[in-house]
Amino acid sequence: MLCPHRMQTMEGFVVTEETATRMVEYDAGPVLPFHRRLVLSASSGSFSDGYVLGVTGIALAVATDTMDISDTWQGLLGSSTLAGLFFGALICGRLVDRFGRQPFFGPLMLIFTLVSLLQLLTSPDWSLLIVRFIMGLLLGGDYVSSKALLAEVSPRHWRGRALGALGFAWTLGFAAAYIVGLLMRDLGPDSWKWILATSAIPSIISFALRIGAPESPRWLVQNGRVAEARKIVTSRMGANYNLPETAPKSVEPSLRALFRSDTARSTFIACLVYTVAVMPTFALGTFLPRVVETLGVENPYTGSLGYYCCAAIGPFLGLLVIDRLSRRTMAFGGFLVSGLLLLPLMISGASPLFIVLVFATFALVTKATSTVGYVYPSELFSTELRGRGVGLAVASSRFGASALTFFMPIVVGNFGVVAALAMCVAVLLAGGVVGYIWAPETSSRALDPAASS
Repeated sequence: MLCPHRMQTMEGFVVTEETATRMVEYDAGPVLPFHRRLVLSASSGSFSDGYVLGVTGIALAVATDTMDISDTWQGLLGSSTLAGLFFGALICGRLVDRFGRQPFFGPLMLIFTLVSLLQLLTSPDWSLLIVRFIMGLLLGGDYVSSKALLAEVSPRHWRGRALGALGFAWTLGFAAAYIVGLLMRDLGPDSWKWILATSAIPSIISFALRIGAPESPRWLVQNGRVAEARKIVTSRMGANYNLPETAPKSVEPSLRALFRSDTARSTFIACLVYTVAVMPTFALGTFLPRVVETLGVENPYTGSLGYYCCAAIGPFLGLLVIDRLSRRTMAFGGFLVSGLLLLPLMISGASPLFIVLVFATFALVTKATSTVGYVYPSELFSTELRGRGVGLAVASSRFGASALTFFMPIVVGNFGVVAALAMCVAVLLAGGVVGYIWAPETSSRALDPAASS
């Protein structure tokens, strides 16, 4: 028998009447050190993700200075990691929903570190392509697990900035890779290998930061492991926090569940946001020195530096406005503005300074507004489908980015840089218009209800 002044909750957690009057909803409390540490550990993985993709462009540019690498092989090597991301996100989306977020959150970064070092043993042929593809597989799993875990743990009022920090870290990694490559490009004929292998450094740091990370209490509750969820919430957040409420779980949902009449719209919009946000960024970023040189800039490496510096600043600006603008305005308005910015570059005769300034502004706008892409898709799906939904969205984006990255050097070489820019402009403008018409707004809704509406 409990005393009159004590009561027992459904989870078997005993609280006093005094404690019950000040119980805090799971995602309505203040930001705690636990939340900040999880953002840091998840962001370190995003930094690694951005670094390994950003280092590709400068490494390939250095390699082609000493070796004869065809346009086709440049496209294959540049897109191999993205192709791996496609399959990795698609496969791990289902696994993350079935086995939890935590089993993938830490170990994948350790494996990624070991695979990164294998690049020192490769040549710019099938050996490098296979290693980079495997690295993409691992990154795909990290994309899904880190976004799902962070979305399900962060306080509702802070979720936009927490997930947006992943975009900020990704861009810092992307920009840092270019700067490191720029400093290492004159180290010798094999400098491109060492440039690529430096991706092992941020990934091992990320693994260290993730040691001890817990499972998502929201995922545990939905899968009937209430006692484990209670223990994590009590130890990491406090005994006065309620457990998260989740939508009822259906019988082992499959990928087809993403295309039901009540979920198809969310699935389409999630894929659209991710795909349009990354296709031009990857395609231009990977081969930016070549694109800038073709447009008439004398020193393509220095000319590209403004792009990467502004790309690093953009996500910080995005974090400042992500909770002030609606998700729809920030995502799809950003696509439209970015597409319009590239239009002047399609007119011949522009000065080198103008070209550099336009690319820098493009990077600033796209990176600031694409920060919402780290938040929006996670809010569109319920807990039981979040891994699969985000996985499919990431997979579709990497398929599109891989295709555009593969064709970018081929189009530039055969049809000119104007045709390549036209592809990017078409993708951005079409995505912005379609998104404004069909996308729902999720910024003010709870995590699970946002998917079921």
